[in-house]
Amino acid sequence: MMHTVRQDITRFVRQEVQGCAPCAHGGRIAEYMDSDQSVIDFSANLNPMGIPDIPVAIREIKGIFHYPDNNYPKLRAVSADFVEACLRTCGTSRITAGNIVPVNGSSELIRLFAETVIERGDSVIIPAPTFDEYAFQCQLFGADVQYQDYSKILELSEGRISDASAVFLCNPNNPTGDLITGDDVRRLSDRCSDAETFLFVDEAFIELSDPTQSVVRAIFDSDFIVVLRSLTKVFAVPGLRLGFGIASVRVTELLNHARLVWNVGAPAEAIGRELMGACMKGDYLKRSIALIQKERGYLMEAFTSRGFSPHESAVNFILVDISSTGMDSEEIVGRMAGSGILVRDCATFQGLDGRYVRVAVRTREENRMLMRAIDAVTGQ
Repeated sequence: MMHTVRQDITRFVRQEVQGCAPCAHGGRIAEYMDSDQSVIDFSANLNPMGIPDIPVAIREIKGIFHYPDNNYPKLRAVSADFVEACLRTCGTSRITAGNIVPVNGSSELIRLFAETVIERGDSVIIPAPTFDEYAFQCQLFGADVQYQDYSKILELSEGRISDASAVFLCNPNNPTGDLITGDDVRRLSDRCSDAETFLFVDEAFIELSDPTQSVVRAIFDSDFIVVLRSLTKVFAVPGLRLGFGIASVRVTELLNHARLVWNVGAPAEAIGRELMGACMKGDYLKRSIALIQKERGYLMEAFTSRGFSPHESAVNFILVDISSTGMDSEEIVGRMAGSGILVRDCATFQGLDGRYVRVAVRTREENRMLMRAIDAVTGQ
């Protein structure tokens, strides 16, 4: 019998792939689905309003029997209209389908952007703490990641911006919940454009915070800004995997040429179009923001009254300093899971450590359950 000699396969794999470990994320409720214990997921930052009423049924999605139109004209058009409706401001130019890059969730756009822009040896500037996927995807393509304290991201020197291929910004920021004003982000965008450095702005949570602070209109003045939007957060449908990028027509063309063909399936396209269409006809976002503000206030007061130090947030999640418990994040996350409550361990975020967890803002009944579990775990 012949035996195959096994090669060291790592010799044939790009060095960047060997050195990368997958990012940690919240939303791991599937790991608990087979248990007898009911679980509430505070580790995933979704709209507490839940999904809006939509009339789509699988049997009505005729497109599943054919390949999608890879240009996605209808999806891109309704996405553009949705962006304009959320802005609630008048502009001399309007976002159109020509500015939209449809993607299979926000992570795909981050990968697509890195694959299109980053070359081995390039420097990218990423705030800390923030969403880990920016660094991971850039490192896959050989980038040298330079971290900058998130609170000082607007203070970047001209030299550092000029030396970088791209600057990333999550606004509102995950996991801190900070929201930088649109005017300030626009000034950073202008500086990046002057240096011919891309600014990638992740606005996945902007609709649940203050949509008027979006910087999407900056795309009309520069090819060097790309804005990300995610439907999974705003409509509480993380399993759908649908989002889009917004950029100048020229950059949009390049990204659409580079993305995978048929990257958005017919069910996701149909449901996404219905969700955005229904949202524009009603007050879903207005009610969502009101609910988030009310329940965020409840949780902030509840944590503070128990001796915790919650970080001020502008969106539907809160970063909480748990130092006062005498436990680290790994221990408290484990104990909370034992009580049927999932919270996000933030020790995996660059710049944070075992002192922090992140909790989503949910409904009052669920938020009370969260605090009862906190009391049980901490002995209060």
